[in-house]
Amino acid sequence: MATNKARVQYHRLLGSGMQLNLASVKVTVTTESSILSESPRVDILLLRREGAAWNGAQRARLPDGIRDSTAAHILIEFKYTESVTEDGLLQAAAYDLFYRQVQELPKEQTLPVVLSAKTPQRSRLAKWGYEESERGVFRSNLPLVGRVVLLVLNRLPASANNAFVKLFASRKQERDSGFAALARSGIAESTDFHAYILGLTQNLDVKGDTGMAEVLTPEKVLAYGKRMRELVFETGTPEERLAGLSPDEILAGLSLEERRKLLHLLQKEIDAGAEGGTDRARTNKGEN
Repeated sequence: MATNKARVQYHRLLGSGMQLNLASVKVTVTTESSILSESPRVDILLLRREGAAWNGAQRARLPDGIRDSTAAHILIEFKYTESVTEDGLLQAAAYDLFYRQVQELPKEQTLPVVLSAKTPQRSRLAKWGYEESERGVFRSNLPLVGRVVLLVLNRLPASANNAFVKLFASRKQERDSGFAALARSGIAESTDFHAYILGLTQNLDVKGDTGMAEVLTPEKVLAYGKRMRELVFETGTPEERLAGLSPDEILAGLSLEERRKLLHLLQKEIDAGAEGGTDRARTNKGEN
């Protein structure tokens, strides 16, 4: 059970962001889950799906090491200020065992994952039998911890599906690569998720165990991000004002007359593009 307040808060920051990110693709995210029916709550982030496999939209937002798993229940133990230890790996394995017993699930339906902001020493990984099966994804064949997948955020590629979790990497350059990947991907189509990311960009800065997380909560991150969006709308360029808005959200802010004008402009662009394509085809035909 978690006793470190900072760890609990960082866990909530990750969990709240994943809720905002995965809600639209119908992945259930639960934080501080109760593993045993009579147990206190623990810092486990639980991802659950319905159906036989993750669909394409879900895989596009789930990190490497998770999105290719056939398990329907993913139990994530998040290590942010702490280093990965043998006890931490055994704890994740124990949570997995207890969860399966309470839920009456076969092994194939669960996957225990340790998500580490820091990079473990190679000597420790070797001691625990962990080898890198793909970049940032470590697996072990040793007893007891063999079911536990270790994801190292500093090592995961800065691809769109890894982008959000990389915001919690211990190295600034890795966090920056996560922010950049999110900006390129367009995944943050939800207004709240976009605001949450903005809040993280300004507030999430790892400087060791400073206790910052005792005051930085998901609610404060979201509120800060929303205020940033308001400031952008008040002072930003048209491009900045539209950043992070879905087409439905853009249209919701327009009157019927404005929508008609927008439709007229879009139709002119479509017609111009089609005409340009015809001209190019004629030119190519003449050259041949």
